[in-house]
Amino acid sequence: MSLSPQSVSAAATPPRSAIRVLAALLFAAAALTVPAAGAQAAPRPSVQVGSLTLPPCQTSTLAWCLKAQLPFDHADPAAGTHGVYFEWYPATGGSAAGTVLTVQGGPGYGSTDYRDDYLKMLGPLTQTRNVLIVDLRGTGKSDPVTCAPVQGWKIADGNQAYIDAVGACGAQLNTTRRRADGSYVRGAELYTTANAARDVALLLDRLGTGKVDLYGDSYGTYFGQVFTARYAAKLRSVTLDAAYPVLGADPFYPDVIATARTAFDKVCARAAACAAAAPGSSWARITSMVNAVRAAPFTGVVKDVSGKNVTVTIDVAAMVMLVQAAGWDNGVYRELDPAIRAYLDRGDRLPIQRLAARSLWYGDGGAVSEFSSGLYVANSCNDYPQAFSYSGTTAQRLAQYHAAVAALPSGMFAPFTVDEWVASPAEEFDACLKWPAPVVDDAPITTSPPLAPATLPVLVLSGELDSLTSPAEGQRVAQQLGSSARWIQVGNMYHVSAMLDFVGCAEGLVHTFIGNPAGLTAMNASCAANMPEVHTPGAFPMTLAQATPATAGTGNAAGADARRLAAVGASVVGDAIWNWWYVPLNKVSELRGGVVQFSGGPDVYTGNVNSVYWTTDVRVDGSLTWNRTTGHVTAALQVYGPGTLQATVNVSYDDYTPGGVATLTGSSGGANLVATVPVP
Repeated sequence: MSLSPQSVSAAATPPRSAIRVLAALLFAAAALTVPAAGAQAAPRPSVQVGSLTLPPCQTSTLAWCLKAQLPFDHADPAAGTHGVYFEWYPATGGSAAGTVLTVQGGPGYGSTDYRDDYLKMLGPLTQTRNVLIVDLRGTGKSDPVTCAPVQGWKIADGNQAYIDAVGACGAQLNTTRRRADGSYVRGAELYTTANAARDVALLLDRLGTGKVDLYGDSYGTYFGQVFTARYAAKLRSVTLDAAYPVLGADPFYPDVIATARTAFDKVCARAAACAAAAPGSSWARITSMVNAVRAAPFTGVVKDVSGKNVTVTIDVAAMVMLVQAAGWDNGVYRELDPAIRAYLDRGDRLPIQRLAARSLWYGDGGAVSEFSSGLYVANSCNDYPQAFSYSGTTAQRLAQYHAAVAALPSGMFAPFTVDEWVASPAEEFDACLKWPAPVVDDAPITTSPPLAPATLPVLVLSGELDSLTSPAEGQRVAQQLGSSARWIQVGNMYHVSAMLDFVGCAEGLVHTFIGNPAGLTAMNASCAANMPEVHTPGAFPMTLAQATPATAGTGNAAGADARRLAAVGASVVGDAIWNWWYVPLNKVSELRGGVVQFSGGPDVYTGNVNSVYWTTDVRVDGSLTWNRTTGHVTAALQVYGPGTLQATVNVSYDDYTPGGVATLTGSSGGANLVATVPVP
């Protein structure tokens, strides 16, 4: 199952299309919110932690780093060692009450690339606790697995090329390292979560940390369950953010589509603009779109997140990927429904093509130091359930796989057929068909539930809209961990609640829990049911006449067209702020033309709105101010419509307020404008 932000899909095995958007969001946020480490004022001395001497990091003036040499095969000393890189952040308050261990998702991401996100999320805990961030074996700076064919694979290369590349990666890992006697170490079967857990357990011993508080997100929750089942005595508490079960997983992960079917309906129903414009079922509209593009797919050129023109095809495969991507990219939840209506009702292709160009990735795996596709497939092929047995030949495995697909209920992935779902370029149900059969079975967990002792508190967080690691899966994880675990669903959130919750609810729950694990049962989690909804637009109008007028307020004298201008202006502001997350360079290309150039930060940004077109016949100029910490947004706009129609519009709203409204004031043609719209 794909558990990384990189994923295009929430499907059963990790998506080889390797979408990088959410990773880009995290990296962009980190780069724009945390000052880069500059030249050090004076050399810092090394520090002794346990039995290890740690030199100062080059990545942060707050940390000390080391690449420790650990056994490559913990059962075979002759296999040699490998490097496991980690960063040690001493408690900033001087005296440490303990250590927090953080583990990133994937599998394939190095945890230390997300250092700024972890430190920001942990916030005040860093004053009284050390923070240990470890790149698991084969990721980041821990001797990352480099398999060129799989790292360089792109969707355009096709399914068979991917199966071949995965098999070649396994063969490479089995013929890379030799023992002293000349025999090869079977490296392909050593990149398991169990071995990663053994590495970390040994590292904790060498550092002398005592019991640690483990925080894992996405695949980090898989690691967290494995570590808990094997090394509970080394843990003071466990937080699993966006959890999915190690035990009892279905190789076709039906929770993905089951979650999506209800989540899209919830999103539109809770967003006032969408609910008013499109009552009924969002999923029914998705079904209509799937049927439409199955009969007549279409292709067009639109701008991607970098502002470059790209060719995008909207067909059934694209719809599969978009539905799956919503679990980790709530931009899809925000825009898919109105984009579908724009196409089905008016033949307007641009909104859904822009969404696909922004949210889906068709390139290769990128830099191996950022994401190791080789580790990803090794971990997945070794640990995740397969729809075939490794004991057979490739032909026998393929026959078993086809038999398993044929046995699936015909409506399991409706409105997609079974073949459409499993054949999607975002899927990898058959990726491991040529993976070398392991000689040693190193199962992630070898014990039965409960996986955690009753004395070990475990917090399990699930985003309500997360189809990548669904709430139902999170509940199962909590049940398997046992009576000491508490599951909390964070409303209106998608993948990885604490790291991406800018309201502070899930982050606050993590602070409270780690501060007092014994208080887990009584911990107040009421904020989780009061999170702001996804601000789904009511529509993507092509012209001013198709726009819904803002609702007139007390003292308003402006007519419907002027209030349409005001609503268009507010839409430009909301769209620019949302799209900022996709554009690390701060220059947002708008829907039908023009740009919004952001500057400032890290907390307050300003945006220069320059000749932006939300509809084809309305130009918007002006400026906006966005406080990322509080969510407060203001804008001063000049909006020019057809003919002589124009308006001066001031926009003000709080982005983090559930059910919020934006107030619009100004004038048009000498008439006073006072109106409101739902938060755009």
